[in-house]
Parts: sequence; structure tokens; C-alpha cells
Amino acid sequence: MTTVLRFLFVIPIGFVLACFAAAFAMLWPFLELPDGALSDPFLVFELLVFFTAQAAQVGSAALLPWGLFMALSEIMGLRSILLHMGAGIAGGFAALRLSPGGAPTELSLQTAFVVAGLSFALVYWLVAGRAAGRWRRTAPTPAAPLPPFTS
Repeated sequence: MTTVLRFLFVIPIGFVLACFAAAFAMLWPFLELPDGALSDPFLVFELLVFFTAQAAQVGSAALLPWGLFMALSEIMGLRSILLHMGAGIAGGFAALRLSPGGAPTELSLQTAFVVAGLSFALVYWLVAGRAAGRWRRTAPTPAAPLPPFTS
């Protein structure tokens, strides 16, 4: 039952939260809000819509490659945070290089892409990646033979 719940809820929720984290990492450094702007409910709603739209774009771009990585990590039981962060960096660089119109030349945009990949990987690992592959049943290991009895 826990395996079914993991695949139906934990992994998809981890992916969605990771998309929101990557969207936040990509947009927040470029927002210039005046003082007290977050007290305006209409601006807060507008920011929520913008972050949700950016998260949907991140999710649509990352669904296939990250889905393959998630399947591999679940099947093989790969739980390493370093592996997930490496996949996030690789995903950030791949998204940067494959962006329409070529890679942006501004260093701030390149940094935002890489940080978005890292934040995506970290949030996914925190929610679902730490327990990757624990649903598999492992075969019991045979007990070591006892040493011969000597008197």
C-alpha cells in the first residue's frame, strides 16, 4: 500500500513542488518590488499567477528528462543527494543550451537557469528522492556459515 501511495502521491507532489521551487529561483531575482508591495492583495495574486505559469513551463520542459531520471533512481534505488544535485545542474545547463534563440549571454540569466536546476533537484530530493527504491523488497541475505566446532 505504501508503494502505491508513493507512486500516486509522493513522487508527483515532489515534482510539482520542485517545479514551483525552480520557478521561484528563476523569477525572484529579477523582480523589483517597491516597499510595501506585498501588502497589496492584487499584486500578490498577480505574482502567484506568474509563478504558477512559470512553474508550468518548468514542469513541461522537465517532465520527460526528469521523469526518466526519477524512474531510474526509483528502479535502481539511487538516493544520493549528490546524484540528484548533479542531475539538477545538468538539467539547468541543458535547459540553458537548448533554450529558443540560443543560450542567453547575460550571466545573471545563466546563473538563474543553473540555480533553478539545483533548487528543482534539492526540493525533489527532500520530498521524494531520499526514499527512492525503498519500496523494493530485498532478498534476504544468507547467513554466514558458522565456524567449525573445536573443543
